[in-house]
Amino acid sequence: MTNLPLLLALVPACTPGLSVEVLGDLRHQYGYAKSTSKGTAKVKVEVFEGDSALQFVADVAAPYQVHVRTVESPDQVQAFSSADWNDNPRSKTNAGFVSAVATLDWPVVPADVQLTPGVWRFELGVVDADQAYVAETVGIDVLSKVDPDFDSGRLTVNIVYTEGLDEDAEVRGAVEDAQRLWADLYQQIGIDVVFEQFSYDAEELGPPAFAEEERYEDIAAQTSLRGVNLVLSPRIQGLEQIFGIAGDIPGPLVPTRRSAVQVATVSAAGPDLRFSTEETRLLAETMAHETLHFLGLFHPVESTWAAWDVLGDTDECDSETRCRDELGDNLMFPYPVCNGETCRPQSFVSDEQGAVANRAVAVE
Repeated sequence: MTNLPLLLALVPACTPGLSVEVLGDLRHQYGYAKSTSKGTAKVKVEVFEGDSALQFVADVAAPYQVHVRTVESPDQVQAFSSADWNDNPRSKTNAGFVSAVATLDWPVVPADVQLTPGVWRFELGVVDADQAYVAETVGIDVLSKVDPDFDSGRLTVNIVYTEGLDEDAEVRGAVEDAQRLWADLYQQIGIDVVFEQFSYDAEELGPPAFAEEERYEDIAAQTSLRGVNLVLSPRIQGLEQIFGIAGDIPGPLVPTRRSAVQVATVSAAGPDLRFSTEETRLLAETMAHETLHFLGLFHPVESTWAAWDVLGDTDECDSETRCRDELGDNLMFPYPVCNGETCRPQSFVSDEQGAVANRAVAVE
């Protein structure tokens, strides 16, 4: 068990262009961009021979927000446009929506314009609290990996205990059992999960999805860059009724306020605060579900029954009854399907869902 002290992430000096560092088989480009008075910024990203997937992260200080407007390949083909997806009933990425931290994984699916060597151009939009486009500095991080195929890989998950939960034998035992169940769930899509354990001295953590909790940036600065941080709290402050939440879809690996998945142990354990076999399975499914969000997966259908993921092998159902029947066993279904005290196992992951997860830079 590694204790994480309270430290601040170091910010590199502002330099023109992007600096590059090689971290094993991972390449990290980082620097700053400045939007014009019209609120747009263009960032040139070098894609090298062999790079097969990347993660682009743009980060601005409050109260400003940023989004990825377009991406253009070296041969001037528009690979991504937020205008194609922001009002689309099919979800592909959250990168086109304004946020304090915008994250785009590319490519998402095989039909996307694949990475080729050369200079890729990312256009950003920056707005203020009134949603007016403004000139502002944006932090840029780009992580790219060399992966000859997207059939299998290894994922490191940093289990981060907060509020002394690492000293609670009931919670520790349930989490360890859940890890084994979780590992089995990911085996079907060819991903081996490796778990690291940490503790962090923090109380009452808010959800990472709102990008308001700076302690997630602190945690991410002290864990492995390639790993996904799964933070265990008794409750998710402000969202006490939910089991878990991801920082974003996809989530950023570099240290930001959204660089975590949060899971609530009290919500998962139920009123008696003891984990039954069923509750341990639900804990495992919650951990695995929220981490797949972080790796880029959406629900196959949203609970409005009028919005879906972009994948072709998850049914496009249009009513709660039909969706529960056809997709209720999918690990990414929007909620547990329960009847009385028992819940239907949600263990299935489709081939295309697995391919999205394997493309994520977090998966080695």
